[in-house]
Amino acid sequence: MTRRRLPPFAALRAFEAAARYGNFKKAAEDLCLSASAISHQVRSLEEFLGLKLFNRDSGKPVLTTSGMAYLESINDVFDRLDAATNRLALRGDRRELVVNVFPSLLSCWLLARLPTYKASNPDVDIKFLGSYQPLEFGAGEIDLAIRYGDGEWPGVRSVFLMHDELFLVASPETARKLPPLDRIAELTEFTFIHCAQDVEEWQQWAGMASFPIDAIKSRLEFDSRSLVLEAVAGSLGIAIGRMPSALSFLESGKICSPYPLRLRTRAAYYLVYPEHHEQYANVRSFQAWLLDESQVFDGLVT
Repeated sequence: MTRRRLPPFAALRAFEAAARYGNFKKAAEDLCLSASAISHQVRSLEEFLGLKLFNRDSGKPVLTTSGMAYLESINDVFDRLDAATNRLALRGDRRELVVNVFPSLLSCWLLARLPTYKASNPDVDIKFLGSYQPLEFGAGEIDLAIRYGDGEWPGVRSVFLMHDELFLVASPETARKLPPLDRIAELTEFTFIHCAQDVEEWQQWAGMASFPIDAIKSRLEFDSRSLVLEAVAGSLGIAIGRMPSALSFLESGKICSPYPLRLRTRAAYYLVYPEHHEQYANVRSFQAWLLDESQVFDGLVT
């Protein structure tokens, strides 16, 4: 590994303050140092870099061309350091939690259960980032995420939450018109509602049910699972339901699962976060609550 060539931080900090104020005395007041200490630190940085950062000929320090270029380069570093420190402080006193989650999972399941977490943790400010994009914890903006997959993501800890299963759903009104299981091929007469987020789920369920998927006569497609479930509840057709997204719709009676045919997928839902985030109290409390909420699915998706 290449050794980093970094200047002394005290000298860097003194230079940044002096350049920001254009005055050694004001920089000294900001950093609770003497003006001579600021001057000494700046000179030590100049010696380290082998170039002049300030012109002092007029008695007032004026940035040289090299000094202006260096200040521009390090400003971003100081801004990021300030932001990272603030985020860490907020996590430490349990005031903020940033959760990355699929929008459909958030709207169809997590949101309805959130009041129980907030009731026990009123001091935690939660920010949800709805996204289907690959996870990036490197920027430090995300505390944890809920993801769907095999649980193998490099560089992070993944905690199993619940399995995923595919099953047919319909409104109670539509369900009364469906054919019995031994005539399941007659489902082709009904409108099939697809979720654009997973176009293969119908093929997977149909393969298990020995159902002629290619014979479907009518289709609807939506780009979110919540809209799919709303369309089913409105008796616009039948669709594939998945836990936990379908749970609130099933519990309310808006939709039902008319057949016992269920297909467990190879993937599952996991809570994912960098291992060092476990030191934060808000991450631990959210994980404990989420595991409790997820246990119910062992009895529902089997």
